[in-house]
Amino acid sequence: MSLTAGAAASTAGVPASLDLAEGLRDRRTYLQELDCIRGLAILLVFLFHAWGLSGLQVPGNPAPGIGLIAGGNTGVTLFFVLSGFLLSLPWLRHAADPGQPKPLLGAYFKARALRILPLYYVALLVTWLLTGDTATITRAALFQFVGFQAFPYSVVWWTLVTEIQFYLLLPLGMLLWTAGPRGRLCCIVLLLAWAAAYTALVVVGEMADGKTFLLSKSLFARAPAFLIGIATAAAWLRLADAPILRQRSRMLAGLSLALLLLALALLERILLAVTQMAKGAAEVSWHLHHSYEAALWAVVILCLLLGQLPAKRLLVNNALAVVGKLSYSLYLLHVPVLFYLIYPLRESMGPEAYQASVWLYLVPAAALALALALSLASYHWVEKPFLRRKRALPV
Repeated sequence: MSLTAGAAASTAGVPASLDLAEGLRDRRTYLQELDCIRGLAILLVFLFHAWGLSGLQVPGNPAPGIGLIAGGNTGVTLFFVLSGFLLSLPWLRHAADPGQPKPLLGAYFKARALRILPLYYVALLVTWLLTGDTATITRAALFQFVGFQAFPYSVVWWTLVTEIQFYLLLPLGMLLWTAGPRGRLCCIVLLLAWAAAYTALVVVGEMADGKTFLLSKSLFARAPAFLIGIATAAAWLRLADAPILRQRSRMLAGLSLALLLLALALLERILLAVTQMAKGAAEVSWHLHHSYEAALWAVVILCLLLGQLPAKRLLVNNALAVVGKLSYSLYLLHVPVLFYLIYPLRESMGPEAYQASVWLYLVPAAALALALALSLASYHWVEKPFLRRKRALPV
């Protein structure tokens, strides 16, 4: 199976202090495509928050691509799909080939802790020093849902709570799935029970406004994205060495490109529909749109991993891979940076004057440059030492 395509990539344009495969216990499994997809996800989330903080609205006849910007919170769904894909791979490899090492639970949990906790707790400490909001920081430190109580710092924290829920449940599901027929049957029964409850509360019924935040952002409602990520990983493992996909042909290249463009076009239409609904209405009455997004992102991932795309370097390149490598720092940092650069200027000029000026474009660009610089620093001083400890864990 071809696992080393990304590992052999040129290091041109990559900062000397940045190893794109840092933290991987088996460097042969590095896939540059996934780092680039992660970079695309954080850029979408960045543009989404820049759009919102600038006070922009989707026009009646939006230009192509506006849906991906105004609905750029789809990047969070993409992050969830990537988590399902990457974290399930060791179990799926072992299930497909018992000769592959079976994941060790202790190493798995240590790896997750080393990847997530250090930078997150540094962010909480900085927020506490700036705000003095002990109650909110304590709740966040215990991975309880926090919304805008520590705005603008806490805007993205809820996603880490959902990720942690997935990290805790994934080993149970995978152990059952790989434990033989009885374990697989038990896993199927549990999935069917969740699917029944999900259908009743999310697909058929509307979620009550008072419960929308907790329910719609919990693993219960966001599980389809993670499950689609797992299914995508299984499909990739099965198809990666398919003889027909190893052949280079214009027909395959054209089909891959057509599927990719179709997935992005459908995603754009879904996101436009969401942005044109009343604020929060999609979360209450059409939460299923997140599952549609996840399915379309899965198509994009498979097209990039398996397809012989013309001009693939537009989406798979070192610059986007670097953004993907810095995505965790950038994710935690970008909202405060955007807020403190955009909001004072927007308020002093007035929203309409700001939106009609060149500052509408210059300020987010400056914010992105500053956020990337801060992310590189936090990656070097906070993430990197713990990633090296993670790399030393058993495979």
